[in-house]
Amino acid sequence: MRTIAVVNLKGGSGKTTTALSLAVGMVRHLPKRKRLLLIDGDSQANASFTMLDGHTAAAPTLGRVLLAEAEAAEAIRPSRVARIDILPSDPALADDEVWLANETGREQRLANALKAVENVYDLVIIDAPPQLSLVSVNILRAVSELIVPVDAGIYSAIGLSRLQENVEKVRRHLAHPELEIIGLVVTRAMPNRATKELVAQLRATYGSLVYGTVIPYSAKVEEAHARNRTVLEYAPTSPAAAAFEALIKEVMKHGRKRTGNARKSDRLDVA
Repeated sequence: MRTIAVVNLKGGSGKTTTALSLAVGMVRHLPKRKRLLLIDGDSQANASFTMLDGHTAAAPTLGRVLLAEAEAAEAIRPSRVARIDILPSDPALADDEVWLANETGREQRLANALKAVENVYDLVIIDAPPQLSLVSVNILRAVSELIVPVDAGIYSAIGLSRLQENVEKVRRHLAHPELEIIGLVVTRAMPNRATKELVAQLRATYGSLVYGTVIPYSAKVEEAHARNRTVLEYAPTSPAAAAFEALIKEVMKHGRKRTGNARKSDRLDVA
């Protein structure tokens, strides 16, 4: 079972949009009998709302699973997209996290819960919260691959160094050396000089770890959100949809081999 989290410790990076687009696009590339699990790790629950066709998730949700008050299989339900199931979130996740702080093995609750369903799914994609928390640590411990959306703005790199540090802590202190950032993807890009300079700077710093695909800013993405759809579904011929399709091909093709073959200087290692 391949496990990917879409994460950035800065809001407004296009994280949820990327996670949803990857899920909807990647399931089309899986063998017909294979299924994909999307996990909403954000208490804003935007991914849940979208994949449940505008409905709020009924209990139990992710918070109950993390507190060991429900099994993963009880909380997982079909989404509106064929072969995609969802483990949803709700605003109560923020409160559940307070209680989780007092629990034994609190950092590994999600990883343990997913063991019971690992034979059901070929791929797991997680939309992580935009801040460091016990939920985000659980997500880092539960996956092996991280994709980091970087919005094309002046403060785009905020959170990258903190994320690197926390990845290394999870590797070392939670015995999870397999965890690694497999790619950075520039999102919400505008056709201007500032965006070109940002992309050039990221490539100079991180080399081949930066995906070749750049996701352009598009009103179609916002229109799709308003209809509880991804841009791949709402406007499949739009430039944004084409860019996400290209990103999906990169992610499907490279996976963990991407970092294994990259130069050491291209990797987001802090050791």
